[in-house]
Amino acid sequence: MSEEGPFVAAGDDDALRLPDSADLLRHLRFWPKDGRITLGDERMVLVHVGALATLRRELIAALGVTRARAVLTRMGYVSGQRDGEYARRIRGSASYYDLLAAGPQLHALEGMVAVRPLEVQFDIERGHYRGEFAWRSSAEVEAHLGSEGPAAEPVCWTLIGYASGFTTVFMGRPIVYREVACRACGARHCRLVGRPLGDDLPPPGFEFLAERPHAAASPSEASRAAAGDHGPVIGAATGLRAAWALVERVAATALPVLFEGEPGVGKRHLARALHDRSPRASGPFVVVRAGALDRAGLADALARARGGSLLVADLDRLSPELQDRLLHAFDAGDHDLRWLASTRADLRRGGGVRDELVQRLGAFPIWLPPLRERREDIPLLLGRFLAEHARAPGERPRGVTEAANNALLDHDYPGNVRELWARVARAAVLAGDDEPIDRGHLFGGDEAPPARLELAPAGVLQPLAAAPEPAPAGIDDLIDALLERRTGIDALEQALIRGAVERAGGNLSAAARLLGLTRPQLAYRFRKTDG
Repeated sequence: MSEEGPFVAAGDDDALRLPDSADLLRHLRFWPKDGRITLGDERMVLVHVGALATLRRELIAALGVTRARAVLTRMGYVSGQRDGEYARRIRGSASYYDLLAAGPQLHALEGMVAVRPLEVQFDIERGHYRGEFAWRSSAEVEAHLGSEGPAAEPVCWTLIGYASGFTTVFMGRPIVYREVACRACGARHCRLVGRPLGDDLPPPGFEFLAERPHAAASPSEASRAAAGDHGPVIGAATGLRAAWALVERVAATALPVLFEGEPGVGKRHLARALHDRSPRASGPFVVVRAGALDRAGLADALARARGGSLLVADLDRLSPELQDRLLHAFDAGDHDLRWLASTRADLRRGGGVRDELVQRLGAFPIWLPPLRERREDIPLLLGRFLAEHARAPGERPRGVTEAANNALLDHDYPGNVRELWARVARAAVLAGDDEPIDRGHLFGGDEAPPARLELAPAGVLQPLAAAPEPAPAGIDDLIDALLERRTGIDALEQALIRGAVERAGGNLSAAARLLGLTRPQLAYRFRKTDG
């Protein structure tokens, strides 16, 4: 971010014009196949305004106006904080004003409200801030008017929370906005004014700032802390957090635990984390792979794990003979150890393991989702892996290009976290000393184009634009020759179509592939050449 002194602008000052939002637009992605919408690495949802109106009405009926306002304000506050952290990543080198402007722009991009700055003053070093903004097309006003009609008091509770949360991240101290005019109350436009939270009580809706002073901290800091607390287990996605919650609940017990999930999702790391939080943490943590185990190896593992934990990895690959011996050892109860196991197969659906053994070792199953179902964890994992592969102690981890970052988010990872680690390790070696990691360092030329959509500046969805391919050798000479002969566009198109159809032996589907068209598109054009 550029160094700046105090910023003061008001009225029609050119300094208050919002910057171009193309840098934010290109990070909004739609994934129809996966049922996901993402803004950067944050998952988003489209919600009907009518559904918001119903939620608001039900909250007021169940909790009363005061508590309902607090819930919706808090929801907006968290959303603003998350967008504030996202804006820092995208516009970290921009001016302070452009960084602040990302809040109104993101709020508009998310369909909540259009924002016009009226007055902005801030001095980050001294903690001074005053901001006044006009709102139009407030989704919250629309929801309220549609369900409740005109209001006696301002109704943009979620929007006020968002503005406060975003500006709090921007200023590094709690900033609270008040809505001083609202269209639901008859004003032409909504208008809000924001100032630092003083020593007096927070305004209505912001009571949580007094109840939980740390609420002004960035939510991503909490995510990073949670990820760090996991040790080798990194991630904040819902599926992983659910697995981690189960680990924390079962760690203090003596129950056997079965970790389920595809290869490379981190089952062994989660098992180690459970051991480290168990009463046996001071004892050994022994891992044996079922597929390579024999009778002597099993006996040795049981002896080495005494006083600690034994993880039988890939239980679904254990031979029938060793299944019997393992079942006997478990039932005998003369081994002082915690039983843990992992499997890549669903053993309850006939995974080739005896039912009795599944019942013993699977008393407490924990499933880990594949990485393709928790893409929001990819940036966290990437950051950790880049730090691991820094070439010298204390060296700042290298960055990645936007193309590389998009490719990492697009990839389906059949090898899961282990595959991501390997790709980053390879890329760290291939990239030059002062060179950011690019898509080619990670995937070579084999990665298929992503099956996702992006939002064009005109507001329509379109397939994600691929990088333009270099022109074929000799194309310039061909263009010159065609222009010299005054070959018209129609004649050139007809010649290309006829040539492709002839080369494909009359097969229109094959000819369409040669021309980069769909079969219906080619059939339409081909009929025109016959006409």
